[in-house]
Amino acid sequence: MKKMILLAAFGVAGLVNAKGPVENKIETSTEKTEVKKENEKPLQTCGVVVTYWSGGQVVGTQTITSDQPDLQSCQNFQTSVKVALWAAGYWLS
Repeated sequence: MKKMILLAAFGVAGLVNAKGPVENKIETSTEKTEVKKENEKPLQTCGVVVTYWSGGQVVGTQTITSDQPDLQSCQNFQTSVKVALWAAGYWLS
């Protein structure tokens, strides 16, 4: 009986706090932006080929690529791939 009274109290409280229909207005705006291509450097594909070995046998290969603007960025990407593989528990040689 106590549960019925509690549910009825919540039901009445919900009706008291109920509001009328809510109207949502969504405004969209579009802006034109011009991209200056003077400052952009051409991107070059940079990659790392990973060969997976187990028990002296090749068990798989994977090519991981990314577009990089210069050699230094490419070398940083390759280093980050090596660090990620090392952190995942792979031995690097």
